[in-house]
Amino acid sequence: MLPDAVDLLDERSREAYIGVLIHVAAADGDLVREESAAIEAAMGRAMIRPKQREQLRPKLVEKTELKKLLKQLSDEACRVVLRDSMIIAAVDGDYHESELKVIHEIAKASSVSQDELKSLFNWVEDGWRWMAHGRSILGVNLAGDENLLSDS
Repeated sequence: MLPDAVDLLDERSREAYIGVLIHVAAADGDLVREESAAIEAAMGRAMIRPKQREQLRPKLVEKTELKKLLKQLSDEACRVVLRDSMIIAAVDGDYHESELKVIHEIAKASSVSQDELKSLFNWVEDGWRWMAHGRSILGVNLAGDENLLSDS
């Protein structure tokens, strides 16, 4: 794994970070396998201990208090969770309206401008294309890759 800003978060911020990601994943009321896998990967990336993971997993099906979680984050942590929330929301192939609402709340709490938010959405889309291109090189395309590759 490459170094990332998540590495700079303290333990309390890492737990709130995961809580916000869970909130985003659960926002549309349908927690799909890809979202669960992305949350598990984020917990690993954030170095969440196994016992903490056990406590956090049940929250995957609960509505969390977003504002409370966001208040626990530094400005930098709030921006990092915005970025990663956008990835979590997109992982099932599309942004749901309720996920977009949460993303906009996080962006507001992060003092991210509309231009910065648009750039982040473009970055996520570019990332999906990049991954699809890598799979294409190897000949192991996933469903939907052809759409991503035809848009480039």
